[in-house]
Amino acid sequence: MEKLLIKHALVVTMDAEDRIFRDGTIYVEDNLIKEIGPGSTIADKPGAKIIDASDKIVFPGMVSCHNHLYSAVVRSIPYSGFESPDFSFVSWMDRFWLPLLEDRVDQNIMYAGTAANVADHIRSGITTTTDTAEGSYALPGALDAVDKACIETGIRAVLSFETTGRISEENAAMGLQENVNFIKKCRARDLDRITGRIGVHTTYTCSTELLQEVRKTADELDVGYMMHHLDDRYHHFDTCRRFGKRPTRYLEDIGFLSPNLILFHCSYIDQWKDPEIFKRNDVKVAHNAESNAIFSFWPDMIHLMQAGVTIGLGTDGQTFNYFEVMRTAQMIHRIKYENPELFKDDQVLRMATIEAAKVLQMEDQIGSLEVGKKADVLVLNDRSTVPIFETNVKNYIVNTCERADVNTVIIDGEVILQEGEFVKFDEKEVQEKSKEEAVRLWEVNDWPLP
Repeated sequence: MEKLLIKHALVVTMDAEDRIFRDGTIYVEDNLIKEIGPGSTIADKPGAKIIDASDKIVFPGMVSCHNHLYSAVVRSIPYSGFESPDFSFVSWMDRFWLPLLEDRVDQNIMYAGTAANVADHIRSGITTTTDTAEGSYALPGALDAVDKACIETGIRAVLSFETTGRISEENAAMGLQENVNFIKKCRARDLDRITGRIGVHTTYTCSTELLQEVRKTADELDVGYMMHHLDDRYHHFDTCRRFGKRPTRYLEDIGFLSPNLILFHCSYIDQWKDPEIFKRNDVKVAHNAESNAIFSFWPDMIHLMQAGVTIGLGTDGQTFNYFEVMRTAQMIHRIKYENPELFKDDQVLRMATIEAAKVLQMEDQIGSLEVGKKADVLVLNDRSTVPIFETNVKNYIVNTCERADVNTVIIDGEVILQEGEFVKFDEKEVQEKSKEEAVRLWEVNDWPLP
């Protein structure tokens, strides 16, 4: 791994002391940050590749806590399934998404979609992503396809397969085993950039016994696990009908909740009771503001924040512009409560970096620029119409930056994107492969073709 010396930057560390350095320097060696501080305090390093970051902002690589990477292939499909006047999210899932998309995903689609989505994520400043691969008929080996794409593109990733009980007990067992096999595979190889967790779908597609088996397996492997939770009001109706309990209380009562659990979305929690339950069990939350808003959900994280629950941002697959995600998270809460002081810039940035790293239990490795941490680094262009310095740089990143401003991306000490160009893979080739797989899916569903 080459040595890197990033010089003359406005360095925003996002560390516990919230240090910001003008004319700052970062020295990277063996994929780790070895030195960071004002340029005057760090000597030149013989043999190091110099990245001149004059008039640029250097910032930690951002972290997405939830994703479905394959879904690059199902963006902008020529049929939406929304025509029914009796539309609801759960009926759309049951009548459209699951049978026509998720159940027709194969390993070729998973590989091509993942590679294309990762390229978009890296261009958006995301250096770590958390994936829940869907495709119950792509088993076994679905995660191998996702893994291959992640290795080739250079992203740091936490991968899982979405175990579900909606098809059969046999398929549920295959899904859980897919996670177990992949976790063991990751642990047996010399590549810590990609790790595994156990993924599971949600309360209304999984039996109590399956959820308890997921928790038991995660404990035995000493690994994290993650699940969709309350992204639709139907979750309440389902568990209340079956068990006489709302979903969060039900999950606590069956012993599913723990500090190793990430719950995605949480748009329709019981705002008066659930935050205390989350905090009591130290459950982590992935807040997917833009994705939820697109589907007409209005997630509210305020009560969870007040309870001290750890919350990070996520993309949820079809969205990938993290600057848009940060702004959406900020705006929906300010509009709902008519309070422009909510979701301050620093708070939103932390949810995209160090708080997101805490959600993944990886805060000792990523999420901030500090000596000893992995060298996951963004270099952002400064195209501001006003001077950018310590006081206003966070406001600039949240309110003005776009993905086009991501100049250079370093992941694990390796330059992946340099001055706007990928150096590890051919972006156009990745996009063309995704298009081919998308058309193949459209043909199967007899949708309009180009």
